[in-house]
Amino acid sequence: MARFGFIRTKDKIKFLNLTCMTYLPFPVTFAAIVDICTWCDDGFGYFELSEAFSELQDSQHVEKSTENDTELFAITEKGRETAQAFQSRLPFTVREAAELSALRVIRKLRRDAQVSAETEQISEKDYVVTMTMQDVFSIQMHVVSQTQAAYLEQHFQKHAEDVYQHLLSTMTSEYETE
Repeated sequence: MARFGFIRTKDKIKFLNLTCMTYLPFPVTFAAIVDICTWCDDGFGYFELSEAFSELQDSQHVEKSTENDTELFAITEKGRETAQAFQSRLPFTVREAAELSALRVIRKLRRDAQVSAETEQISEKDYVVTMTMQDVFSIQMHVVSQTQAAYLEQHFQKHAEDVYQHLLSTMTSEYETE
């Protein structure tokens, strides 16, 4: 399969990795790095990115930490200096796409961190699903099966803002007509 894009060499993939990571205010998973970088350019694939990223760890441009059994990665000072020194080797459009992609992923990560849903089994046919948008609202619903509870959790995770808007609209509909 032919690839189209500006980034094709391992060095440029490394520079792209570092450039993307300079926009991140906190450590992220490798999946987030892949999401950010592959959105910027089509000249490379997952395996090339993964190999280049591994070499950045070996050279201490990127450091790994673990939080709640999740591997997280952050750029080091050495990585920042390298990114700044070599950023001009990446085309402007790729650098711009890197910034936009990083901001897109940061928004998603922050949003996902504020939305939660969990299920507690009360009895054989009674489950309580607690759905929360941190600092906005929380709602509990009783359902009769684990399947229903899982559906509510998944739906809320994807559509928390819509649920909030519908709930607010319903709760204030008569208030607006008075």
